[in-house]
Amino acid sequence: MRSGAENAAFALNGCTLSGATVTVILYYNLSDPQFFSNPAYQSLGQHIGNDHHVMDPNHFQPWGVAPVPPNMAPVLPVAPTQSTFSLQPPTLTLPNYNLGSGFGSMFQSFLGGAQPFQSVQPVVQPSQQAAVPPPGPHQPSSSQASDTLSQYTVPWVQPATPAGEEDQPQCSICLCDLEDNSSYSADSSYAPVLSLNSCVHSFHSACLTALISNSPSPFLQCPTCKKVYGIRTGTRPSTGSMSHRLLQSSLPGHTDCGTIELHFQFTPGIQGPEHPSPGHYYTPVGFPRTAFLPDNQEGQQALHGLYLAWEQRLLFTVGRSITTGQDNCVTWNDIHLKTKVTGGEHSYPDDQYLGNLAQDLAGFGITEAEISTHMGRHPHLRDKGRM
Repeated sequence: MRSGAENAAFALNGCTLSGATVTVILYYNLSDPQFFSNPAYQSLGQHIGNDHHVMDPNHFQPWGVAPVPPNMAPVLPVAPTQSTFSLQPPTLTLPNYNLGSGFGSMFQSFLGGAQPFQSVQPVVQPSQQAAVPPPGPHQPSSSQASDTLSQYTVPWVQPATPAGEEDQPQCSICLCDLEDNSSYSADSSYAPVLSLNSCVHSFHSACLTALISNSPSPFLQCPTCKKVYGIRTGTRPSTGSMSHRLLQSSLPGHTDCGTIELHFQFTPGIQGPEHPSPGHYYTPVGFPRTAFLPDNQEGQQALHGLYLAWEQRLLFTVGRSITTGQDNCVTWNDIHLKTKVTGGEHSYPDDQYLGNLAQDLAGFGITEAEISTHMGRHPHLRDKGRM
């Protein structure tokens, strides 16, 4: 049986809206790795269920907020008055689906029977005045965002288009062609399009500024390849501790060495501005927690990488517990650890685990080079048991 979203996609895919063909696909945000780093994707569906939000199809702009018409200026919710603004239902032409005789005309008459808004006094909430909120206490300032762009980008050099190719390179943040304007406000101090100086992927400068402004720290992660520029910091609560100890026993699959047992502990605290509910308590559920690494060269490198992740507040965050469904809990933050020696999903043996863990750390900007530097600065970390 189809869900409501699947029915809508099936019915509307291939329709024409104001002369343009509509393509409708289902979007699963939690399965898209770009969702967590792309402010344009995170704004999808922000108006679902908001009865006060009125969209004018004549001024709609995808991936951004269209300028508010003068007669849609924010007003206070007072007694309704006559408005000169009205919406007409868009012209909708159904594709040639085999849904039975008369279905198209019936559906068209249903849409055409909708009454246009006559006495509408739209109230535009402050949160809808801009696609990107202004930096808060936990967000980079405009000067920090500017410094990050200046340090890690260069002006884009448009490549020569091979003969016969009409496709233009796109900005994967706003999904517009690089030659077109971004849907975000541009900063005239930069070139319209910038390339990251290491991976050389290119984006609108305004889109990169929006990306940095929505990050908890002044770092930049390439939406295409996930390379991190700058130091990425997370939202781990400050009431925790990390330590480890050495065990003589071996892990399955690593019988030639001992074991490093990691310990994580948190106490309850109050959420900061970077957390989902600032000023509310967070609860550590299921702590203390343990994790295990083999005590060999790869395992010791992973140990230093995990301490770097801890120092940069990347290992844990505050959110909804997957196991209990409870909100405002201390949870893992997408760096996967082995929490059991054997038996179960998060246990040994796993020949690919240390490689996968290195990829997890690299996705947060903790590279092999940074791990090597950390090992040089803290050569006795393994024996000390804590930072």
